[in-house]
Amino acid sequence: MTRAKPKTIRVYVIEEQEIYQELYKSALAFNMLRSPFELLGVSTNGDTDAANRSIAKLKPDVLLVGTKQLQGDILGVLETIRESNPQIGIVLLLVSYDLEGIQALRRIAFKGDGGMALFLKQSLDQIEQLSGIIVAAAQGQVILDPALASFMFTEKTVYPFLRQLTGRESEILSLLAQGFTNAGIAERLYIDVKTVEHHINSMYGKLRAETDFDQRHPRVSAARLYLEATGELMMPGNGTSTDRVRKGPVPI
Repeated sequence: MTRAKPKTIRVYVIEEQEIYQELYKSALAFNMLRSPFELLGVSTNGDTDAANRSIAKLKPDVLLVGTKQLQGDILGVLETIRESNPQIGIVLLLVSYDLEGIQALRRIAFKGDGGMALFLKQSLDQIEQLSGIIVAAAQGQVILDPALASFMFTEKTVYPFLRQLTGRESEILSLLAQGFTNAGIAERLYIDVKTVEHHINSMYGKLRAETDFDQRHPRVSAARLYLEATGELMMPGNGTSTDRVRKGPVPI
């Protein structure tokens, strides 16, 4: 029996980092035999008007957007695409994030019929991961990096401490909560240990607003608040296990 030839997925890329532009080109070409891709074009996210014109003309199946941080221009592009081309799947890859930016994606994700994938760049280790995410978005699925899923799709208790964090501090807190040492965080983020210590001390200063700060180790308190906010550590008394469980990409 002859197997049906996989449908070619047409991809347009918006990426501000040159190294990732080349990585996407190589990754899509490498995986052509398993999941055929056609790269329609690559642009930087600085020229959003040109990107919008290209997308309107080329009508890709998937828009792959890579950025260091969620900024207004990127959110504006994604919202415009969802409104004008609701069938296009969107893959968004971030280096760092803040809670407001992640939550702003909620209204975008639920618009239209196209799929959506949201991942931290540092969560992707293999070419197959990236190609699988693109295929899922093309098929209309919504999949999320576990570290971001709870922020985006659930209403949580308000934690003033977390709302005060910068994007880099949120990123460091996520790794701290995973058990990374300062040296491990520095290696993972390609920054100096002294820079990590500076950000952690800044977080501790914001954590002092919590009433029980003086009764708990600050590193433990910061990790606990993060895990509670993301749903990975449930509050006592809700009848749910407090064991932390990490899962793979979460289909919605």
